[in-house]
Amino acid sequence: MLGDNLEASRLMVETRTGQSLRFDLPPHRVFEDLEARLVDLDGDGRDEILVVESDAGLGAALAVYGVVDGRLALRAISPFIGHAYRWLNPVGAGDFDGDGRPDVALVATPHIGGILRLYRFDPPALTQFAELAGVSTHRMGSTELGFGQVVPALPRARLLLPDQAHRVLRLLEWEPAGIREVARASLPARLDSSLISAGPNRWRFRLEDGRFLEVQLRD
Repeated sequence: MLGDNLEASRLMVETRTGQSLRFDLPPHRVFEDLEARLVDLDGDGRDEILVVESDAGLGAALAVYGVVDGRLALRAISPFIGHAYRWLNPVGAGDFDGDGRPDVALVATPHIGGILRLYRFDPPALTQFAELAGVSTHRMGSTELGFGQVVPALPRARLLLPDQAHRVLRLLEWEPAGIREVARASLPARLDSSLISAGPNRWRFRLEDGRFLEVQLRD
């Protein structure tokens, strides 16, 4: 696996009614993640749980868990990357294709070519409908996973992501022909922290030289 020497093999949740549920992975898999992401993907009023699940031989996949018939169960999963020691980083959920339902964005191998992939929630699978190489969401060795952010917008949500060198922030949007760059902003030094919300369509972040900057998106 890629990352810490100790990785989690059990997912535990507490429901709104106070019930504790758990899901244990087989010995060759771990949850290679620092946090679970909660989002209602199917519109039933109950959150699903997005986590990175890694296989010793196949690398990482994005898994969606949820409560089904009173049990914590796997609802959907993306294809595994296909190689050991290959990781992915979820960016978040948003209606990227404008169909009124939330989709999921991730960056596969953010240190090696960085491929943005967009998925529809289609149980028992996450179905990919777009991808774009050359972005990133993470620096090797860092515990900060939020270099990329979902930007709420109409008619489709957008994505704010750095390039592979962490020297340019790119605003990206899906359209039927593919993912296009809407705008970009060059940085005076490499991005060195997560993008932290500082208000509507505004994020604050730290550069490698210690300076703090803010970026604001305007219509």
